[in-house]
Amino acid sequence: MCGRFTLKTDPKVIASQFKVSSIAILEGRIADLTSPAIPMSQLGAEPFQPNFNVAPTHQIPAIVSQNSESLLAAFSWGLVPNWAKDPAIGSRMINARSETVAEKPSFRSALAKRRCIVPADGWYEWQGSPGKKIPYYFSATNDSVLGLAGIYESWKQPDGQLLWSAAILTQAASADFSYIHDRMPVLLTPELQEIWLSAPVSPLNEVLDSAASVEIQAWEVGAGVGNVRNNSADLITNQTLF
Repeated sequence: MCGRFTLKTDPKVIASQFKVSSIAILEGRIADLTSPAIPMSQLGAEPFQPNFNVAPTHQIPAIVSQNSESLLAAFSWGLVPNWAKDPAIGSRMINARSETVAEKPSFRSALAKRRCIVPADGWYEWQGSPGKKIPYYFSATNDSVLGLAGIYESWKQPDGQLLWSAAILTQAASADFSYIHDRMPVLLTPELQEIWLSAPVSPLNEVLDSAASVEIQAWEVGAGVGNVRNNSADLITNQTLF
């Protein structure tokens, strides 16, 4: 599974790499899809706080397609189906397995109609058995921002407001890194990112076949990442590459 990741790249850089046209902003922060959207060209010097330890239920930025344009907005990490009785279910829905996502009632509608891209500088996985786990950090070899395939949903809260949430798709880990962990996020190559967002029929199989071309590096990091309260650049500084 993918249970922690990093996002330290400024939204303007993300917008440039992923061809984002506009961003949802409220009170100077990236906001959800119900908030006003402004063109990226009009985005001022908004404060941006890098996150080196993104965890489930955190607000995460994701890219969606609206009116044939790409929009960057905020989502709660952990998908809450629109039929759910309690939004707490989202904490158990941070990932969707690519092998079964089209069949699961919680995910299949979102896969068909509401796909997104979750930008990330890298992600963490743990090797070993409970009680003796070693964390590793994965990132692109060229240090570009990764595009993780995601799906999103809205849930109507008791006060009538919408809760927007998202999940990250996972697949079997590549052979190079399967000794660390047997799963990894579904990585979108640049040429398939727009297809993922806007194709009328889910292009999941096409995405899975091409994701192996994304070149990834990994290295062991310290145990501090296991505590979500730790959030600094030194979480990823051990540069013993694999």
